[in-house]
Amino acid sequence: MAFEITPMRDDEIDVYNKICWDAFTSVPDSLALLLYPGGYTEAVQKYMRNNTIDSLSDKSTSYIFVRDINTKQVLAVACWSFQTTDLTIQEVLDKEEKARKERAEQEPIPGVDSAVMNDFRETAARLQRENLGGKAHALLKVLATHPDAQRRGAGAAALKWGLKKADELGVPAYLEASRVGRPLYAKHGFKEVSICWSSGVNQHRS
Repeated sequence: MAFEITPMRDDEIDVYNKICWDAFTSVPDSLALLLYPGGYTEAVQKYMRNNTIDSLSDKSTSYIFVRDINTKQVLAVACWSFQTTDLTIQEVLDKEEKARKERAEQEPIPGVDSAVMNDFRETAARLQRENLGGKAHALLKVLATHPDAQRRGAGAAALKWGLKKADELGVPAYLEASRVGRPLYAKHGFKEVSICWSSGVNQHRS
């Protein structure tokens, strides 16, 4: 199957989040169902939409769609972030503290388990800091393939898109993988560096 990769348009945010939801809730022990125990409600959709909109202002972040080149159907989506300069550990800690304060100021969101969400984000930030320090890197934040399109190469296309950019920048790549995604990442040179929760691992590619 042939693919084309396009940047996400502003009017495609809901498409992006729905594919993420369908992909992540189709696997056993889904973290998404722990974070959003009430399901894909309107409140949860609004919360996810606002988070995506907020991150679009970060020029280091790229949202991409992988489409069937013939039908233009969206088969997979990804979010990559590219930190192109080194940070000091203090700068990393300051960013973590800023994010922590912003979360604390948020009103409770119906359908979102705030305690689980905070625990997940704190753990992910700590492990990223421990594994990378402040080094420049490419971070695969999200890779989701629609359940009907899995094992057809769309997810690999989104992964290789980001890895090509990482190689051009001369930086390592980093991600958090579910059990389902681990074979794909291992095939493309990632190695496990730490355990993140019970359902996934942190992986690093030099």
